[in-house]
Amino acid sequence: MFNAPLTGFILHRRPYRETSFLLDIFSLEWGKVSAVAKGIRGAKNDKKSLLQPFQALQLTLAGKHELKNLQQVEALAPSLNLQGTRLFSAMYVNELLNRLLAHDMPQAELFNLYQTTLHALVSEQPLEPILRQFELSLLADFGYGIDFSHDAEHGQAIDPQAYYGFAYEQGWLPLEQANNRRNCFKGETLLEVEQLVWTSASLLCAKQVARLCLAQLLGNKPLKSRELFKHGWSHTAPQKLENGK
Repeated sequence: MFNAPLTGFILHRRPYRETSFLLDIFSLEWGKVSAVAKGIRGAKNDKKSLLQPFQALQLTLAGKHELKNLQQVEALAPSLNLQGTRLFSAMYVNELLNRLLAHDMPQAELFNLYQTTLHALVSEQPLEPILRQFELSLLADFGYGIDFSHDAEHGQAIDPQAYYGFAYEQGWLPLEQANNRRNCFKGETLLEVEQLVWTSASLLCAKQVARLCLAQLLGNKPLKSRELFKHGWSHTAPQKLENGK
């Protein structure tokens, strides 16, 4: 049982029984926690309005099992104003975390990265670098960090003029050693990613490699947020994600 309020965000909310919600929460103190918010689905009250993604919350939970009961909730800051593709991108970030986080495992650095990413999405910063940096940092936090500065064969520094192919769970191999010619890039592009210098080439490189690694962790079940964006964004998309459809 938790003895103190938690600081966290709702990653996902879905209907539960006739009057309740199931919540997946990302907290600073305990990582991912699941809870039931009982009897509030049909109500028009402050608690229901607060239990939305992208709202910093203080939550009090009770229970000895993996599924807790929500007792109290308060807002710690105004809800973040995310619209259009930035809202979709934040939903994508939430879905990645919800799929990959283990229950009751504190990950303070990842929690801070999540907050930083949300605030960057609200700002006028370019969208793609925000997502690529989040994906690469997420992989590193889960032990799948990618070295863009050295090859995986001999640990030699990347040659800006040479070409390299990416091998999952190995890294960058000289082009003649690479089995997969699809994820091949010039050395100077790899060094741009390492230094977070974002060009069209370095963004493409980071996207392809991150997606390849994330696919290994996520398995065969597709991301709902990615499918929604692929088939056209609409005002119904957040509701579809909430209901798990």
